[in-house]
Amino acid sequence: MIAVNPVVKLTKGFSYPFIDIDKVEKQYKLVSNVEERVFDGQGGSRFQNGDVVFSRITPCLENRKIAQVSLKGEETGFGSTEFFVFRSKKGITDPRFVYYFVSSDWVVLPAINSMTGASGRQRADRGFVEKLKFSFPPIEKQTRIADILSAYDDAIENNNRRIALLEQAARELYREWFVRMRFPGHETAMFVNGLPEGWEVKRLGEFSHVTDGTHDTPKEADSGVPLVTGKCIKDGFVDFDNAYLISESDHKAISRRSGLESGDILLSNIGTVGSICVVEYDREFSVKNVIILKPKSAVKTAYLYYLMTSSYVQDILSVQTNGASQQFVGLTFMRRFKVLVPGNPILDSFAEIITPILTEKQVLHSKSLNLARQRDMILPRLMSGKLEV
Repeated sequence: MIAVNPVVKLTKGFSYPFIDIDKVEKQYKLVSNVEERVFDGQGGSRFQNGDVVFSRITPCLENRKIAQVSLKGEETGFGSTEFFVFRSKKGITDPRFVYYFVSSDWVVLPAINSMTGASGRQRADRGFVEKLKFSFPPIEKQTRIADILSAYDDAIENNNRRIALLEQAARELYREWFVRMRFPGHETAMFVNGLPEGWEVKRLGEFSHVTDGTHDTPKEADSGVPLVTGKCIKDGFVDFDNAYLISESDHKAISRRSGLESGDILLSNIGTVGSICVVEYDREFSVKNVIILKPKSAVKTAYLYYLMTSSYVQDILSVQTNGASQQFVGLTFMRRFKVLVPGNPILDSFAEIITPILTEKQVLHSKSLNLARQRDMILPRLMSGKLEV
């Protein structure tokens, strides 16, 4: 009823849409091609519109990097060798239902249990996955189930679009005021040594308290408090699904060094450097492999967040880590990092506009998380018939 790694005819030497595994994110149902590559006739997954790409390698499978392919203007494409590809069978399974089904515990957990290989590079066994057997409802019921679940995803994607628009507006305001220097009153501003009067260049450690998370690696616990690392910072938010739990005692020890508060800013500084988010501390968690900026006021948080996400800072962080076998930005470097500090009236005006944007982004993100939880809870009930459709 579902084809695994179906045949797709591609011609060697021709360009096709290409999708790599890093373009698939759990929070997005669909994945589209963002580039084209020449097909070399060798390895790689092959798919067509509507197929589901399913990450088979650890930790991508545990993180449920699974999505339905939505190619732009093309019918076929190819991608990472680390994808299984699932396809519905016409008249038997609904393509959207296939996506929801293979991304559920019914398929993901057995696939994880089938993994073999060296630690850190384990892969699900294709033969094992192909032999999984399930009873599917009639296609009419599959379509109704997919309609219900898609409504949740449509709402989530609408929230994501609104977040993206808010972020775009905030970054554009930052560039207008602090890069192009067209801040309120710039027409009559007096400049001293190239800076508007009242503005300064300071070290980051003078503008904000700068610390970091634990340097240890606490043991994973069956219950306790999430340990957030740099890889858990995605798209301006903390992704708790990628965090593991540590004991309450380990959390308390870490908190003595780097206790978190709402308004703190987290910056990933090991591995993937430069991912940033503002802390909404509505649940207990600890951090590792991140630098923590503690501005101590919403005014400073608003400015500092968009300063740190600016292309100027991100480019410097990139240069700082180039050539290193392990990407790393140290605490001393960040404390000494020089930043432009506008005068208080401009900081206040910027925060007056930006703080509500940061708040609204967090509200929309929380709504999306709740929608995702509700969607995942009702799928088994819909499948089992406990919830009528």
